[in-house]
Amino acid sequence: MASRPGLIHLHCGDAAAAVHRRSGLPGELLVWRDSPAVGPWTSGLGDLTALRATWWGLPPSEMRDLPHLQDLARATEPVLWFGPDPWEQACLLWVMAELPEGALPDLVPLDRGVGQMSPSALPRCFAERTLLEADTLLQAGTLWKIFLAEGWGALGEARIPGLPWLSPALARLAEDHPPGGPGRTRRQIQALVDQGVRDLRALMHALSELEDPRHGAWYGDLFVARMVEARGVRLG
Repeated sequence: MASRPGLIHLHCGDAAAAVHRRSGLPGELLVWRDSPAVGPWTSGLGDLTALRATWWGLPPSEMRDLPHLQDLARATEPVLWFGPDPWEQACLLWVMAELPEGALPDLVPLDRGVGQMSPSALPRCFAERTLLEADTLLQAGTLWKIFLAEGWGALGEARIPGLPWLSPALARLAEDHPPGGPGRTRRQIQALVDQGVRDLRALMHALSELEDPRHGAWYGDLFVARMVEARGVRLG
């Protein structure tokens, strides 16, 4: 019988993974790349991969997040590394809600994304990890079901004790999904474009100034470029 894998770290994004690889921490490394914080979503896992691949303009074979859940479930010590920004907190909610039954991972407390940290800081953070209790995962599953049924706009006041960054992240995501009209991010992008900001780097800098200083423009430049180009505006 094959032995169970031991320590497995799950990071959000390639920048975080690059920092982790220089940290000297033992264990296997997995990278979660997609996020329900942006773009269309569906509750059908079979349709989700194709939907997300189409939205990102990628082949479905490059959407490889979901198999990581089974890897984590088989590990003796799965460890989750997710920063405070809405992109990563939305990923964390997804992971917690969809983990196979019986998997109880550790969560590393982070007040900023790993991609912004020094590799030497990670061992201290790792030492402060805490076990995610079954009740916490159950609450995450409840919030995830609400998201799937009603969208982020229904979770603006939601919170889970012990997850301090989840509540502000959900409130920020709710701002992007109001009951009517464009959300906050779209309005901010349009206002800057109307002011003549057409260079992507300058646009990202201006948008970062409008976000929490812990993370800046958490949705990334590819998302912003797509929002601008969808309006028929060419970026310089």
